[in-house]
Amino acid sequence: MIKEIFTGNILTKLMALVMAVALWLYAINRHTGDLTAMVNLSVFVPEGITVLEQSAEEITVHLRGPQNVIDTVEGMIKDRKFMAKYAVQESPNMIEDQIKQTIFITREHLDLPSAVKLVSVYPDKIDIVLGKLQKRRLKVNLQKKGEPAIGYVVANEFVFPGEVEVTGPLNALKEASFINTVPVDIGGITGEQNRTFPWRIEIDQKVIIKRGDKNIAVPVVCNEDVRVWLQIVEQQDTRLFEKIKIKIIGPAEYPYTIKLQDEFANVRVKGPKLFLDKLNAEDIVLYIDVTSLKPPGPYKQPVKSVLPKSIELVDKLPEVHLDIRETTRSAEVK
Repeated sequence: MIKEIFTGNILTKLMALVMAVALWLYAINRHTGDLTAMVNLSVFVPEGITVLEQSAEEITVHLRGPQNVIDTVEGMIKDRKFMAKYAVQESPNMIEDQIKQTIFITREHLDLPSAVKLVSVYPDKIDIVLGKLQKRRLKVNLQKKGEPAIGYVVANEFVFPGEVEVTGPLNALKEASFINTVPVDIGGITGEQNRTFPWRIEIDQKVIIKRGDKNIAVPVVCNEDVRVWLQIVEQQDTRLFEKIKIKIIGPAEYPYTIKLQDEFANVRVKGPKLFLDKLNAEDIVLYIDVTSLKPPGPYKQPVKSVLPKSIELVDKLPEVHLDIRETTRSAEVK
């Protein structure tokens, strides 16, 4: 009886087993999924070589496989944990200056799960240009952004060291004459910053070279930084004041009558811009001292000035003709 239980209806039991396995596989895989997505292509190079050009940094892949596996791959792509990789095998000794290569993208560059099929990839080939690296010392150019506070300017700047060692593509460093610092923000600074220098500033990790009418930024490596001194001073300016009345200065009991040929003069002054902007004509005094003058005239006398502190004359003041006459009454000094 027991034997019949195990050996009877063998064909029926075999069919049932096959159906069970099929159902199990269906339950596991559910159904086949398709995925089309863009992934990054990273090119890895040995020491002493760099990638100068790369025709595409992303490729579009069409994948097919079990839905649960496809979902996992899609999540990795979204999290940027999945990419195409290509390792350059050339030695720096095999490159004199630069060399061009074509990469044919295959499944081996994608590290796909075994259950996933690579249906297509676009573009399926990428052109790269490899360059040999070299070291060279380049002059440092201080790069600034922003403007000092109103009324202040950068009078002088000093960078130490003036040159730094840079590692980059041989052909690019042949053409480069300088390397920039990272931009230094000088927005709103005043003379107070003179006491805070030097500033320690990093070097920008690229050089700018000319290609026809275009400036191209080429990545380089510089492990140095520099110290920067700036001299911030008040901005100097000039201003013209027109028709300033010329005063007469003399003794209180000056017994002569004085007549000026020109009673007004123009004066151009210079000084800190912030101060000049607030300066009024009344703050400038022009005068002629007649203490030592006696008739008969006429005389030709230089105009003198009294100016606020930190303000100077730009142009020489004129000489003025004046006439002195005796009078029978006390002359009123103008």
